[in-house]
Amino acid sequence: MILALLVIGAVAFFTSFIYIDKPLPRMFWTVISALIVISSLIAIVANYHDHFGLEKVTSTSTKKIYSADTSGKMQLVLYEPIGTSGKENVYIYVSKAKSKKLVHTQADEFTENRVKLVNGQIANLKTQETRWEYKPGIYKLLFGIANNGHELTKRINTFRLPKTWLHLSTSQIKVLKKDLTDPAMQAEAKTQASAYVQTHMKAAIAKNSSLATDQAAQAKLSKRFAAEFQAQLIQKILAK
Repeated sequence: MILALLVIGAVAFFTSFIYIDKPLPRMFWTVISALIVISSLIAIVANYHDHFGLEKVTSTSTKKIYSADTSGKMQLVLYEPIGTSGKENVYIYVSKAKSKKLVHTQADEFTENRVKLVNGQIANLKTQETRWEYKPGIYKLLFGIANNGHELTKRINTFRLPKTWLHLSTSQIKVLKKDLTDPAMQAEAKTQASAYVQTHMKAAIAKNSSLATDQAAQAKLSKRFAAEFQAQLIQKILAK
């Protein structure tokens, strides 16, 4: 629409200046058409440079995510450093239940990734996107040809992970896999894990005697204690 106004203004300016003989009407229509041309040019530049006719709109979405360890042995999210600053990472995870396909966050200048450890057992990804959208009214009609609506300006990915989950680099996971597949390490870890779970289970039952006969609650606690031990073991390996 704005280009049509520019063309109409330019044609009107040329026509009025050349073909209208009477001075006053010629001056009137020449000035009006010139104003249309100038206003159209200013609006086009302002829309392109300063996003005239647009406003920032932020949308938020949250989805459940799954461990990047598709074997199911560890609960974790991986990250791969990009660039040379060491401050930018691409995060790797699984987006669908029972899927083994790894997906990753966007690698662009608009995206910021954050990790928060939270209470609970479910991991999720909260994404906030801020985009330029056309303001209500005639702005989309005027500038829609520029196709600059829905332009992304900022994206924040916040991974909310249970405290038993791990947040590791791709190089760290390679070290872990090497150590955890060692037969001697596996045997030692199995013995230590059993002792850890038993000790903490006894402490939990001593604190809450009703657990002694609640097999479902014991199973849930046992799983949690095993995850805690695994996290501690992994941190110990990585600290070597």
